[in-house]
Amino acid sequence: MTIALRETKPGRVLVTGAAGFIGRWAVAALRELGFDVHAVGRPMRPGVENWHQADLLDAKARSALIRTVKPDHLLHTAWFTGHKRFWTAPQNVDWLVASLDLLAEFAAVDGRRAVLVGSCAEYDWAGSDTEPWREDRPCHPATLYGQAKHDVAQQAASLAASRGISFAWGRVFTPIGLYEEPERLVPSVIRALLAGQRATTGPGDLVRDFLDVRDAGYAFARLVAGDVSGAVNIGSGQGLSIGDIARQIGALTGRPELLGIGARPPRAGDPPFMVADVKRLRDEVGFQPRFTLDETLNDAIDFWQAQPG
Repeated sequence: MTIALRETKPGRVLVTGAAGFIGRWAVAALRELGFDVHAVGRPMRPGVENWHQADLLDAKARSALIRTVKPDHLLHTAWFTGHKRFWTAPQNVDWLVASLDLLAEFAAVDGRRAVLVGSCAEYDWAGSDTEPWREDRPCHPATLYGQAKHDVAQQAASLAASRGISFAWGRVFTPIGLYEEPERLVPSVIRALLAGQRATTGPGDLVRDFLDVRDAGYAFARLVAGDVSGAVNIGSGQGLSIGDIARQIGALTGRPELLGIGARPPRAGDPPFMVADVKRLRDEVGFQPRFTLDETLNDAIDFWQAQPG
């Protein structure tokens, strides 16, 4: 049964990481939903009103930002995201501390609703699942990144409950699309094929949940606007193998003969299947994807074709 979304009245929302991969699209979606959006991120994006500069790893800067904006909603997307390095980076601990303090500062100005960004890396990766992962799946993170995110989720939920803040935690699976880091799977394959070079991937049979990043931003905006609490998976709910998405890019670019699927060695501990159960996202948050995979990949190809060099 579909549950009607109960939306809060759009108010003033602070979005951290607003220049980031997900944050930039969440800003646009929140404005679309009628929120007064205040953004913080580096670099500053031209043409965006109410943009603030602040080092969120600095306690005084965090406090000053919150007390200047006085948001009644908070969407915290900022984190260290250096490609591959983020799994073990010591910055994960810095962001754990900063995230909890940011929420405490938000509570101090009587903030009403907070949504923070989590990850599928929080879940237990062991086993050979073939069913989508629900939010009640055990969490046994295999990486420092996943552990830091999960620690924030637990402590932030307790803090929010003690201060009367409506709180949700969006666990992101595999967003893809515009402005993605060039070394990640989809852009690395696209860029190589467009350049007429061999495009290699890891094991082609690994199944992942790919969602257009514009849809991920919209999903978070819907989560901010509603009153759903606790963990909510952010994904498409559809599994696709790495080999299949590479072959789809090969077909769209007309260079399938340059694919080297499985040429890279597997990463230790990589789960064979990682797909979101999106029942909560669909039925409680009221989210439906707005882009097909073909649209996402074609737009990404156009994006990389337009880049200099």
